[in-house]
Amino acid sequence: MKRKLITILLSILMLNVYSQTTLDLKVFEKINEYRVENGLNELKWDDATYKSTRVHTEYMVKNSVLCHDEDSETPSFTDRLMLFQDNDYILGNENVARVSVNNIENNINAISIKIVNGWKSSKGHNKAMLNKGATVGAVSCGDGTKLKNGRTLKMKYSTLVLWIKPL
Repeated sequence: MKRKLITILLSILMLNVYSQTTLDLKVFEKINEYRVENGLNELKWDDATYKSTRVHTEYMVKNSVLCHDEDSETPSFTDRLMLFQDNDYILGNENVARVSVNNIENNINAISIKIVNGWKSSKGHNKAMLNKGATVGAVSCGDGTKLKNGRTLKMKYSTLVLWIKPL
């Protein structure tokens, strides 16, 4: 009962609050370009998946942490995904990123390249982006900061979820 209530409340809030940013869409575009370069299908943008990625990106920004799991009612990406899907999830992946955007904070293209290149350079994240069976996905990005050596760095946090959605 508690989970259903949380689902309903989050769904109502999300319907009114969340819409993709230019950066979200640019990162997604670059992922699809990379998939096509590697002989794979483009992913179809999925709004329900976007809502689940947005929840996690906001969690990472709020807590200034890069993570896959949350200390929340929806600890894993599949838990978050199930809040917004009709339980038709088969198999998928989640990538997260945190990149410094100092001196490029207004350059959407440069930021999107930095995020995607970070995933490309990581064996596990790269494999996830190139999941042959994946058909849908979404990306969300959020503004955060990180304190390093007494300096506050501007950061972009990102969450990508891609998965196999049955026809």
